[in-house]
Amino acid sequence: MRIALLWAAGDPGLYSNAGFDSLYRDVGHNNGNLAFVRGIKTVMQGDVTYYPWHTKPEVLNRDADIVVIPCANQLGAHTDLGPLAQSMAQLDVPIVAIGLGAQAKSMDLDVTLSEGTAAWLDMLIRNGERFGASNIYTRGPYTTAQIKKLTGKDVTTGGCPSQFINLEAGLGARIEADWKSRDVPRSIAVAGGHQAWGKIRTIEHQLVAMMMDPVYPGAYIVQSMGDMIKISRDLLAEIDPVVRERIRAHTVPHYSPEMFEAWCQRFARSYYDVPSWMDELRRHDLTIGARYHGCALAFQAGRMACTVTIDSRTRELCEQTGLPYVPAEELSGPLTRKTLKEKLKFDGAKYDDERSWRAGHLMAFLHENRIEPVPGLVALAQANTDVSLTPPAEEAAPLSATG
Repeated sequence: MRIALLWAAGDPGLYSNAGFDSLYRDVGHNNGNLAFVRGIKTVMQGDVTYYPWHTKPEVLNRDADIVVIPCANQLGAHTDLGPLAQSMAQLDVPIVAIGLGAQAKSMDLDVTLSEGTAAWLDMLIRNGERFGASNIYTRGPYTTAQIKKLTGKDVTTGGCPSQFINLEAGLGARIEADWKSRDVPRSIAVAGGHQAWGKIRTIEHQLVAMMMDPVYPGAYIVQSMGDMIKISRDLLAEIDPVVRERIRAHTVPHYSPEMFEAWCQRFARSYYDVPSWMDELRRHDLTIGARYHGCALAFQAGRMACTVTIDSRTRELCEQTGLPYVPAEELSGPLTRKTLKEKLKFDGAKYDDERSWRAGHLMAFLHENRIEPVPGLVALAQANTDVSLTPPAEEAAPLSATG
């Protein structure tokens, strides 16, 4: 099976020597994209080749038996995928979209699509009907329901593929054991947000303060947008002074501009391949912040994580993967290592059983679309010790979620 995986590049190469523009382009303008792309690549058997999204349809028709799209939050008012819809409509091979998400300010609201993105969604559905398969695997029930409202069609409710980067069974039990092994977390990694996110600024100030422990220093790991990533690449001089000041105020407002530059060099980090990123997160007892994928990678490295949710997208991702979360508006009290330890409860056995169920669900989706899952995904699906387990609940409790 020749699988065309639509992504810029599989190997980042010597990215230490790469220019920022090429790095930023290759991660799809968000380093977190690396997580779900890696997850999708991990679970598929076959001859997988990376092709950029703008690859001409005649090339894909010639070289591929199936086209797999690693999806993010494409469904929302912020996208216009009209040109892509026109191009992909010319494909003569099956198209499979994995991880597709809808983004709105709240899960109580419906998404609105541009004409172009609506056409792209319709094109995907027609392709699936043409080849007799449910070819859209969403991030969760909210997205599935939104697609039903928009198109009248049923698609497969899934989750984020990043939960299957590490296919070893018993991952949740190991995370729980590590989390319970000490009274409070020592080193803390912050999944850094964005300077425009005033909703979490007070929270982030407290997290940054804990992260800067002199004995157990953590890391401030950025994913998006471009200016925020530049602080991790020693490129402050390339950031507009007004924006640079906003980033300083969002992170360490008590530091002078000169001290802020030193802080960035000491703590700000970004990663361009998943193994390096996970290896960093393995060093910290807790990863916490508003970036889901940064937290998800900590889980895959066997460490506790908690996402501070700010919209429908991040909440849906957490609910569908068992990753503990807390809505930003519910973190009003002072944050310390002790309060985080007391609030963050986690049932590793339940997480493991539900992840096993989700592995089986993804395995069935791959089979329906003629993609052979790797043996590790099959073994994980068979590791469920609770044979009566029903699909994980669509509504999960915040922060104290047990998976």
